[in-house]
Amino acid sequence: MKLLGQKLVPNQPGTITIIPEKPDDLWLLFNLIANGDIVSAPTTRKILNSSDSTNKKNNARVKLELEIRIATVDYDKDSSIIRVRGKTITSNEHVKSGVFHTLELETEKEFNLTKKLWDEETIGSLKDGSGRNGTKHDLGIILMKDELAEILLVGKNATSTHCATVRGEKITKNNSNLKKFFENLFVSFRKHIDMDDVPYVVLASNESIKDEFRVYLLLEAQRLKIKSIESNKSRILMVNKSNVKEILSDKVVTSVIRDTKSEMNMKVLEEFMNMVITKCDRACYGTKSVEYAHELMAIETLLITEEILENKDIKLRKKYLGLKKSVNEAGGKVVQFNDVEGHRLAQLTGVAAILRFPIPNLDELVL
Repeated sequence: MKLLGQKLVPNQPGTITIIPEKPDDLWLLFNLIANGDIVSAPTTRKILNSSDSTNKKNNARVKLELEIRIATVDYDKDSSIIRVRGKTITSNEHVKSGVFHTLELETEKEFNLTKKLWDEETIGSLKDGSGRNGTKHDLGIILMKDELAEILLVGKNATSTHCATVRGEKITKNNSNLKKFFENLFVSFRKHIDMDDVPYVVLASNESIKDEFRVYLLLEAQRLKIKSIESNKSRILMVNKSNVKEILSDKVVTSVIRDTKSEMNMKVLEEFMNMVITKCDRACYGTKSVEYAHELMAIETLLITEEILENKDIKLRKKYLGLKKSVNEAGGKVVQFNDVEGHRLAQLTGVAAILRFPIPNLDELVL
C-alpha cells in the first residue's frame, strides 16, 4: 500500500492519501477505518437530464469526487472491496450535502482518509502495511528456468510476493532470443527491485543462465551508470536452486539474512518445536489451548500462520486478529509465519504458543 501526503502525528487530527495495492491492504484498512472518519474518493452518480426540445427525461452517470462522514463500513471478501456509507459533507451541482452515499474502495484506486485523532497503533499499522517501518523486504529473488523468469520479493516473516513473470522465446545458445529475454528481465528487475532498499538479491537456477544474466546485469549497470547495482554487486548471490522454499533454506542465503527478522522467526519456530519435545508444559498448540493459556496471561510468544490471519471467513479472521492484538497488549510477542517457513506450524493447526510459565496437562484442562 502506498501512503502519500502529510506525516501523521500521534494523537492529532490528520489526513492521509492511500492507494491500496493488494487485497490484504484492503483488509488492513477495513480494520482501521471507523465510523466518524471522513473519506473522499472518486465515484459516479446517476443524474436525471431533460431535453427542452423533446421534453423527455433520461438518466446519465457523471464522475465526481465525494467526501462523506462514515456511518457504516462493510468488506466484500469475494471481490475485495470496502464499502463505506455515510452523509456527504460538501455539496456540488449534482449532490447536496447531508445525502447518504456509498463509496467503494478498491485496489489501485486513490482515496483520502481523515481522522479526528490518529493513535499510535493505527499509524503503526499503516506504516507496516506500506513498508515505512524500515526496510520492507529482506531479499529479492530472480528464479530462472529456460526462457522463463520469476521475480519475487521476500519480506518480513519470509513472506514471498510474486512481482512479475518474464517470458522469452525458445532459447538456444548464441541466438538473439537470449539477448531479448535478458533485456526484458533487466527492465523488470529495475522496476521491482531497488538494491538501495533490498539488502540482497538472489539469482537462482539449476542452469548456467543465472551466471549469464549476472554478467549482462552488471555490464548494463555499468553502461547506464546505475550506481545502486554497481556499488552493491557483492550483494548479488548465486544459488543452484529451483524453487523459493529451497532458496530460503540454502546455507548461503540463510547466512546473509541471519540477523534479519526472517531468520529470527525461524529460530522462534525451532525453539517451539524443541519445547514440544523437551518441555511440553511450556508449549501448546491448537486454538482452544492457546486461548486458555492467554486467559491465564501465560503467553510469552504467540506463533501463528498468515494463512490463518488471512482467512476468507471474516469472523474467523477477526477472531485471530483479536487474539494477536490481545496478546500484544498483554506484553506478549507475536510471530507470523508464511506458508514457506511455517509449513510445520500449519501441521500443528497453525496457531501455537511458548508460555511464560509451565502449565501441566493443559490439553486436559481445556477439555
